[in-house]
Amino acid sequence: MRGRRTALAEEGPLVIADVRESRLVILELKRLGARVEEKAISPGDYVVGEGFGVERKTLRDFLQSIFKKRIFEQVERLKAAYPRCCLLVEGDLLKIAALPNPSIFWGALARLITDAEILVVFTPDEAHTALFLYSLAKKLQEEGERVEARYKPKMMSLPERQRFIVEGLPGVGPKLADRLLRTFGSVRAVFNASEHLLAKVKGVGPKRAREIRAVIDAPYPGQARLDEVGGAGSG
Repeated sequence: MRGRRTALAEEGPLVIADVRESRLVILELKRLGARVEEKAISPGDYVVGEGFGVERKTLRDFLQSIFKKRIFEQVERLKAAYPRCCLLVEGDLLKIAALPNPSIFWGALARLITDAEILVVFTPDEAHTALFLYSLAKKLQEEGERVEARYKPKMMSLPERQRFIVEGLPGVGPKLADRLLRTFGSVRAVFNASEHLLAKVKGVGPKRAREIRAVIDAPYPGQARLDEVGGAGSG
């Protein structure tokens, strides 16, 4: 074991990074002396130890996941894939004070720690993210842990895909998405439902129904007319 530890110290810890991850973090990891392998992994963004996955989110992504109520489902997928894991949030926490309702952020964080039972780590920028990942990988691999991207992405079932699509609507989380789909019967029926019918669904109400219809019905900027699209294709 001592020989293996000595070799690790000479080589530096191994970190497997998702191919879509920040180049700044990856370059900084290499500068610190880590051996970085880039692979397509999901869920999670980094593997730093035997069955230890790390999900990295910028503060902006983290806040959006909270407001869209996706963060808890994402964490559950991470925990299902890795026996050990943590959520890393990168950004300036002073920006939390500028939020209209900071209690939403702190309430979600409290739920993640107590209900989801996941460790949440905060770093100010990419350099400190890399430093944390390097330190974590070095500590875990001191005992000779094997680092393998052995967790393959879980294919979504049809119901999971349907819920995922509906969760993209304003204020719709996993439970409400399930309720909407059960009420109307299909994704198409949910999107075609009138504001009046949407408002009748428990958990929606008039205000959220208006927001949902506004997103569905709003024209997309720069939309091309169908005759223009057809003309371009026929040429």
